[in-house]
Amino acid sequence: MTTIENASTRTTAPKRLGGAASRPVLRPFVVGAICRRDLARYFTNVAGYVFIVLFIATSSVAAFWPEAFFANNLATLGQLNELMPYLLLLFIPAITMSVWADERRQGTEELLLTLPARDLEVVLGKYLAALGIYTAALGFLAFGLTLVLAWLGRPDLGVLLSTFLGYWLMGGMLLALGMVASLLSGNVTVAFILGALFCAVPVFAELLGGLSSTEGARAIEAASVPAQFREFGRGVVPISGVCYFIGLAAAMLYVNVALVGRRHWAGGEKSSGLWGHALVRILAVIVAVLSLQTLVARAGWRPDLSAERLNTLSDESRSLIKNLPSDRPVFIEAFFSPEVPREYVEAKQNLVGLLKEFDALGGQKIQLNLVEAERFSEEARRAEQQYGIAPRNVFTASEGRQGFDEILMGVAFTSGPEQVVIPFFDRGLPVEYELTRSIRTVAGAGRRKVGILDTDVGMLGRFDFRSMAQNREWQVVTELRKQYEVTSVSADSEIPADLDALIVPQPSSLTQPQIDNLVAYVQSGGPTLLFMDPLPQFDRSPQMNLAPTQPKEQPGGMFGGGPPPEPKGDLTPLLELLGIEWPQTEIVWNPYNPHPKFTELPPEYVFISPSSGAPDAFNPKDPITSGLQELIVLFGGYVRPRVGGGPDFTPLLRTNEEGGIVRFESLTTPGFFGIDIDPDRAVHIATGQDYTLAARIEGDAPATTDEDEDADGEGEGEGEEKKAEARGIHALVVMDLDLISDGFFQLRQSGSEEFEFDNVTFVLNAVDSLVGDDSFIDLRKQRRRHRTLTLLEERDRAFEAERLEQEAEAEKEANEQLDAARARMDEKIAKIEANEELDDRTKQVMLAQVREVEQRRLTVAEANIEDAKRRKIEESFAAKERQIRAIRGRVRLAAAIIPPLPALILGIVVAIVRSRRENRGATPTRLA
Repeated sequence: MTTIENASTRTTAPKRLGGAASRPVLRPFVVGAICRRDLARYFTNVAGYVFIVLFIATSSVAAFWPEAFFANNLATLGQLNELMPYLLLLFIPAITMSVWADERRQGTEELLLTLPARDLEVVLGKYLAALGIYTAALGFLAFGLTLVLAWLGRPDLGVLLSTFLGYWLMGGMLLALGMVASLLSGNVTVAFILGALFCAVPVFAELLGGLSSTEGARAIEAASVPAQFREFGRGVVPISGVCYFIGLAAAMLYVNVALVGRRHWAGGEKSSGLWGHALVRILAVIVAVLSLQTLVARAGWRPDLSAERLNTLSDESRSLIKNLPSDRPVFIEAFFSPEVPREYVEAKQNLVGLLKEFDALGGQKIQLNLVEAERFSEEARRAEQQYGIAPRNVFTASEGRQGFDEILMGVAFTSGPEQVVIPFFDRGLPVEYELTRSIRTVAGAGRRKVGILDTDVGMLGRFDFRSMAQNREWQVVTELRKQYEVTSVSADSEIPADLDALIVPQPSSLTQPQIDNLVAYVQSGGPTLLFMDPLPQFDRSPQMNLAPTQPKEQPGGMFGGGPPPEPKGDLTPLLELLGIEWPQTEIVWNPYNPHPKFTELPPEYVFISPSSGAPDAFNPKDPITSGLQELIVLFGGYVRPRVGGGPDFTPLLRTNEEGGIVRFESLTTPGFFGIDIDPDRAVHIATGQDYTLAARIEGDAPATTDEDEDADGEGEGEGEEKKAEARGIHALVVMDLDLISDGFFQLRQSGSEEFEFDNVTFVLNAVDSLVGDDSFIDLRKQRRRHRTLTLLEERDRAFEAERLEQEAEAEKEANEQLDAARARMDEKIAKIEANEELDDRTKQVMLAQVREVEQRRLTVAEANIEDAKRRKIEESFAAKERQIRAIRGRVRLAAAIIPPLPALILGIVVAIVRSRRENRGATPTRLA
């Protein structure tokens, strides 16, 4: 109390908020004195450190102990972000329960409130003290959690900074609310319970949106603490969220001041009127704060602290806007629902925010019209009739309900006669890329021409005799139409030379004349993207007729009819022209899987990632693949350069050396509707080498020989002319057709956090590179970095390598035992055959008996050896799982101990110092 008593001697002014005009509104030295008093009282008390240690330990357990943390394999605080608002329901009341209630319990309230300090100064002093306590606890927590994440992987420090800023703002607001509860009770326990109940109102308001789909319920849900914090956890600092937390904290502090000041008029003649007046003022302040937050939210200011800065316009977009022709402005009309489900809030905010940035930078070159369209409104009808933008039924899931909501979120771009419409922005669509590409497309002079060769795949849509239905065009075609003029190309005649690029899905399904036409196009220098797959898997089933080793499908499907199709041709001329080899019956497998949640996936699902241990998994020097993070290939093949040489062969996608191959015939079995995959009978051959799954092939085409020219009846001069016209090979080869199937586009649109692959990005980059337009490649590759738990991945790879070695040893031992058993049988047979004392009939009888007996023994031995091998393989799997669980257990233990350790040590030091001070000057006999 000495500090406050000294402060009180500096002025004798009354404590009311009114006073002389010359007096300052707020005196910092008074606020500081009260703050220092409460801080000293808390941090010199061991109980205060106990609460801090419990808070840090509980938060650490919530962050790192759930199995989902290891299943997601991400160096983030995603688990803690979901639980932090609810953890604060316990920790915040523990801080605020003694702010006012303890003053009453100790009898110091009257002394404090009779000091020459204004009510506002007293409230601010106590609030800053509580905020200082929370800040110290949060600082210890931030240090410990960052240390653990840096040990496990490479976290994004910008995202962590915004996350802890969100924690701090959230706690600061709840502290002001908890102080109100402490003012209403003189009992510390009751103050804690009231504080938890008061703080639970804005925290659990999020549940109201899950119980009802009305606009009012959604508005309350959007104003809840978890909803306002969510963007902080993604690395974005929304100014609207900052205003929300600071504004509500200020409003609750005003309530504190009003409640403290009630002693000036409570019980008087006008007390009832003053109570009503105070209540109206409090409600007015809260409404003003929420209104300000709504206005700021409409402005869309959202600084991005993440390393990728996905919510800030890139240099490519700024350059595009700068170079737009001023005589052809781009008109943008965006139609969106006023209220959207929680799952689409971020997508809507990103869309609206980036559109406003484009509009601000474009000036007169971009004319933006944002239209909030209710269902069945005139604006919604105009969007559908004029642009084809219709409401979309989207699935929503929250705590209270699951169902479908109909929302509108589409954009139309127009410039002169050109128009591009994006009917709906799904959650996973890269917003900036879609906007930039659409603006460039409508503002450009013309579109490049991309052809798709008409093969048995039917990418442009065709009638399917198996399902007796018309198939739609693949989504990759729809995606390409947004940027290019896409046309169907027949392989039955000469392929047009005016194509900027040609996409060839599964060339092995072509007939020989069609292959010859394709070879002529490639040899002439036509840019070509080839997809070759030993076992196509799109439409969720093996495509029997598309596998290169299988015959063409009969006309009419399973019902037959029509003449037999022309057989598939020989792909050797095309492979020789490209200078490559493709073993068409070999499928690549690899044990690397960075998604522990999906360990049941077969090893033929090959994950390509730099974290797999292959430093050149994505070619860092090629613009198509540099910067990609993860890609998956389903039952794909591999390609290698031909021994005799050829054009330049540049790998784009490569596996690590931990896998091998599985042959087509051992993996598949004939089924009623085609080929069935039988993983149990598959023989995985470990080769210990990496495989190229995609490559760029460029260089001179092989020269035409004189024999070929003579065979064609061409003269020497005509042959030289043809050779001069050759422009060289310009091709990309991808050894998986499923890589561009619709499933990956659907994953991209849904914004799946479990499976966020670069398959779509890789294919679109490949087309852009062939066309010669690299303007979108860097922009398309921008996405949040998949920061995995590298420490656990390294341990997992080591365990997997050890397991594969044990499996290989078991296989080798089993083969040796089988060979020995067969050798024993052969030895007995040879011994009988070499016995010259036996006649031929006796030999035949004895040989038959020996073969029968030994064959039974061999069959039993083979079964026993196979069972022993299987047990050893199962034991190796079990050993690996035990090792992984042990590693995770050590991580959990370290995560529970390391973060609270600094606060615990500091608390022990304070306890020792306090004990010595209390015992200083005491006689030894008294201490005894």
